[in-house]
Amino acid sequence: MVNIYKGTLFSLVTMLMWAISDTFLRYCLIEHNCNSFAMACSNVLFSGLALIVIGGKNTKIREIITNYQTWVFGSLQIFRNLFMLMAFIYISVTQAILLANVEIIFSILLAWGLLRRKPGLIDFVAMIFILFGCFILVADLPIDVAIKAIVFVFITSLLSSGRTMFAEIHHDNKANLSIKDRLSMTGWILFVSALTMVVVASILGGLVSFLPQNIVEASPFLKIVPSPYEYISPNNVLAGLINGVFIYSAAMYFYLYAVSLSNSEYFMMVHSTQAFFTYAIETTAGLFLMLPKLSFSSTDWFAAVTIMLSSACMILMRTKRGEKLQKRIHKAFS
Repeated sequence: MVNIYKGTLFSLVTMLMWAISDTFLRYCLIEHNCNSFAMACSNVLFSGLALIVIGGKNTKIREIITNYQTWVFGSLQIFRNLFMLMAFIYISVTQAILLANVEIIFSILLAWGLLRRKPGLIDFVAMIFILFGCFILVADLPIDVAIKAIVFVFITSLLSSGRTMFAEIHHDNKANLSIKDRLSMTGWILFVSALTMVVVASILGGLVSFLPQNIVEASPFLKIVPSPYEYISPNNVLAGLINGVFIYSAAMYFYLYAVSLSNSEYFMMVHSTQAFFTYAIETTAGLFLMLPKLSFSSTDWFAAVTIMLSSACMILMRTKRGEKLQKRIHKAFS
């Protein structure tokens, strides 16, 4: 029972750190004109370095680097961060976090398709309510803003679900590792993948700079490729350094500690309340004029509560108590 209390405390601290991290990144993006892709790479790169320092030197680096799943996991993490940052341009962090609850839907559908874990009736009902809440949340937004925000958040959630799936089948994650070992392993995965991504993207950006301007303007992809300078630009480097070293690495430590004291399902139950912490931090940032002031109407809160309760319900059904409850429901209606 003591571990559950400690696990709850560390889970809540993790929620707070993630809220600070997301709000800080949006602040850097909007107020300091940071480049989304360069900042995403910088953030993952420095996060990896910080986790390596905290975790120590016991990790088998060669095995991690030569495992293809490492590169898949790291790439998914970088692009997941990128699309979430792009969503922050159009909507508040709180709105993005609420919409990102569709990750639970994607995770269940992927598990169903790839691992043959069939969802239950309650899962499908909860999915409908989550999507209903998301629709209400964006209903008042201008149509072009709503479409862009939904697309970016949904891609973020899909990438995050894929990252979780790869983490589950990654053979290194199945080893009996200590918290420090996991920190170091995660650090190396993030560091090598981010460093490789920066090198490849810088070369690509350099090649694009030699192309005729009319060709670049005609291609939506080429237009958004950052120049090599963006990766050493002080605003992008400092944003990634501050968030990666002082915020994200601490959040990862508290996250792993929380899961080790309870379990992943219990942590996800607490995670369903993430929007409350994000709202508090983002509102505080608005009071200090760091970000636009955030205002939630009663309709917005109705949508938020609908999304969070539905998400919590889907997670609850994956616990032992939830499985017993589902069996009782099936018996009652069979």
